[in-house]
Amino acid sequence: MAKKVSCDCGKTFRESTDDGLVAVVQRHARDVHRMELSREQVLAMAEPA
Repeated sequence: MAKKVSCDCGKTFRESTDDGLVAVVQRHARDVHRMELSREQVLAMAEPA
């Protein structure tokens, strides 16, 4: 089931797998916001896409 995460900066990420979503959100958080997010944190923010 596809899920999405919307960042406070306005960027939205949609992926068909949890692994894919976690990877892109973690990369965005690290590269843009200098934050480290755990898999659990990313999935807690996820909503159905």
